[in-house]
Amino acid sequence: MKYKSIYAFILLIVSAWILSWVVPALVRMGTTTSPDYPFVYYSSLLQNFVTRQQVNNKPVFKDVSGNNYTLQQYDSITPLLNYRQLSLSGNMPDTILGVPIEMKLLRSKSWVWRYNPRDLQSPKLGLFIMYESQSGRANLESPEDVFRMEDNIEFIIKQTGEVNKIKSRLFQEKLEKEKFAFPAQQVWGNLSNRKPYDEGYFVLDSKHQLFHVKMVNGRPYVRDTKAGKEVNIAWFSILEVPDKSIYGFVVSKEGNLYTLGGDGYELTKFDIPAIDIRKQSVMVMTNLFYSMVNVISSDSTSYHVLKAGTLVKHDDSFTIKAKTDRWNVVASWLFPVYTSISDKNTQYLSPKIEIGGVNAFFVSVLLAFLFTFTIDNKSKPVMRIAHLVLIGLLGIPGLLASLLIKK
Repeated sequence: MKYKSIYAFILLIVSAWILSWVVPALVRMGTTTSPDYPFVYYSSLLQNFVTRQQVNNKPVFKDVSGNNYTLQQYDSITPLLNYRQLSLSGNMPDTILGVPIEMKLLRSKSWVWRYNPRDLQSPKLGLFIMYESQSGRANLESPEDVFRMEDNIEFIIKQTGEVNKIKSRLFQEKLEKEKFAFPAQQVWGNLSNRKPYDEGYFVLDSKHQLFHVKMVNGRPYVRDTKAGKEVNIAWFSILEVPDKSIYGFVVSKEGNLYTLGGDGYELTKFDIPAIDIRKQSVMVMTNLFYSMVNVISSDSTSYHVLKAGTLVKHDDSFTIKAKTDRWNVVASWLFPVYTSISDKNTQYLSPKIEIGGVNAFFVSVLLAFLFTFTIDNKSKPVMRIAHLVLIGLLGIPGLLASLLIKK
């Protein structure tokens, strides 16, 4: 009997711990709701933000001053966004803000970039493709090898798994000549061949300096961008923009954002407050005149507009609060303490203890006393105390574990 009580106690603890993860996870899947943010764009004609949102399954267009617009009016006040539609309908203006407008110019200046904390907190494959940057072909051709870069750089032939010693030595010698310090800390690039051109990779060395590495006419090209001397780099994202004005984006460990210029590797800082790089996402939409920067948090999104190129503030920013997530309401009443092992901001398992809310503690304490003095009134004192504590602490998962052990 003594051992039976010990086994029952251990089983109770283990069951309660497992259920404190499983039950909230299932409830969260069924109750989590979208924050339902509108699409926000800065109108070059109104010099104001305009929004587009579905309301009762119908699109509603308005500016932040509260003025409503029809679909056709919305197209007209956002010509840098809807230039294809306006061109098709013959309503595209010849000039915007005094600048003559050509479709080719608009296309070359329009692009979108996103940063997600999952980019920073995810496993890396460690194998990369080095395209020929000056192939002279319309489409990038996949080479016969891939490379890895840690204590040195090695090109590996895909079909045989053998090291291409000649190519590896060429790149190794060039890297050492340019003072690259092994081992490499990070390798950032775009492995896809569906891009207008290739700029290779940007590599952070052991001294936290950022190097540009690519292949030009079969030869290694290596340059120290000097960006590491100005910024404590946490992340780099390459973006092959049509006009080649930038190489990509630098995210500092302090949460500041920069572009890395396509002519001389010049850093240009975004004129916005620093972000939390492990919790906040960013979307940048750039056109001929402006860069719109959306900073997305768990409970709100802030909208900024900067002058394209210089990235200095152009107009006042504003913030939209997220709609209350049903899951947060449910957790605040049912789960005083629970376990989670995943986080939307990382691809790694992230076990942690979460606190639901004060209301849940009152509900769980009530459940604990009801169970202990009704269903469990004949159990041994030790088990009754264990049930009382677990239900009072965990709520519904603790109650289910106690009922399971009781049976």
